[in-house]
Amino acid sequence: MPSDRMISNPRLTRRQTLQAAAGASALAAAGPLAGVFAAASAPTPRTAVVLNPYQGVDWRTCGRHKAALHLHTLQSDGYHELAQVVAAYRQAGFEIMSITDHDWNYPNARIEWKHLPAEKASPYPKGPRGPNFPADPTWPWSDYGCAAPSALGMVGIQGNELTFRHHINSYFSDYGVWYTRTGKSAPYGGIVDAAGKEVWEDDQLFAIRDKGGLAVINHPGIPDSHAWWQRKPLDWYVDRYQKHAAGYLIGLEMGNNEPRQYPYDEGLWDQLLARFMPQRPIWGFANDDMHQMRGARQAFTVFFLQALSDASVRRAMQTGCFCICSSTKKIDYEQAPTSGSTFPKLAAVEVDETAGTIRLQVADCDQVRWVSSPESLEPVADYRTSDSPWPLGRVVHTGDTLHFRQVAGIRNYVRAELCRREGQDTHRTLTNPFGIGARPSS
Repeated sequence: MPSDRMISNPRLTRRQTLQAAAGASALAAAGPLAGVFAAASAPTPRTAVVLNPYQGVDWRTCGRHKAALHLHTLQSDGYHELAQVVAAYRQAGFEIMSITDHDWNYPNARIEWKHLPAEKASPYPKGPRGPNFPADPTWPWSDYGCAAPSALGMVGIQGNELTFRHHINSYFSDYGVWYTRTGKSAPYGGIVDAAGKEVWEDDQLFAIRDKGGLAVINHPGIPDSHAWWQRKPLDWYVDRYQKHAAGYLIGLEMGNNEPRQYPYDEGLWDQLLARFMPQRPIWGFANDDMHQMRGARQAFTVFFLQALSDASVRRAMQTGCFCICSSTKKIDYEQAPTSGSTFPKLAAVEVDETAGTIRLQVADCDQVRWVSSPESLEPVADYRTSDSPWPLGRVVHTGDTLHFRQVAGIRNYVRAELCRREGQDTHRTLTNPFGIGARPSS
């Protein structure tokens, strides 16, 4: 497992950062006394895969489990009851789900806003309400008119979407910010805790950590035109992932609801990976952020697990043992949940250090592209108005086998994109990043 302590400095130049990362990887691999004897006896470093999110997977026996990790119901600003959402997604083949209702909405917001008639209102939660209502999660499911996940043969993850300032998904935690402690212009008008102290994103992330939860930073590319949303500069994300350990701040959400977010979100992901890998992984998550099942975008996660359990899902979320799928094509989970598209399948990953290769076994795939660090770490447009403010990761190779010691342009990480065309639509499956660094030759 990689260290949670980041070795390189995200604000160094690209050359300095990569040189520091390579040297740190070599010293870490050589052992605690490496620095003492490095000048006299260090072996010649060799390019290697120093971080493999799929290490140890038995591809012959592992299960592939679809997960929806960002869903809303009538308990905040969604359009459907919890039981309806669970039934539809279960019919569509999902086995892992997290209901992430907003912590700052009272139940039945769509009724209050006249988007739904009063007779559609949810009666839940029935009393007694929890002390953190309405910021508590929609959990357990059995308190909201739905069978327990175990009774449905599923894994349910306690979840909450923290909505004040930047949205953050909290998993395996009941943390939420009290609605009644906000300023008049929530989510930016001031949020205070019980002691009157103002609450910021770092405070929320530390609170998730202290409750034993996991966190993912949500949909950075939402347009900067909503009253409830403000895009953040690249340095803001760098600071968050530098300040918060990979043990609990595990990733970045991509493939959210709007197609225009893709270059923004993926460009940001590659910019962060170029700065942090391989010492500090940032896993990518794809979610449809479903509020209304009609016209949801196909975006989800596929976990590779030997056994379907809460513990195995949590471990995979922390180690990156999953891939993400996203499409330009929508689906109606309410009317036709089984009509989902065929996505490229990642059947196996084989890393051969002797041959210097990463080989993928794929199916239903037109092309495999390998992506590494962007050409430049400098912005090319205003992040507030442009949907492509940063250079995207560079495609360094195509084909199911990558010779990582031979292909030019590979720097501190590489990730694979599996693509499939269906008429005017594109379906993609993305791996998590492989860390590339220097390891002393034996």
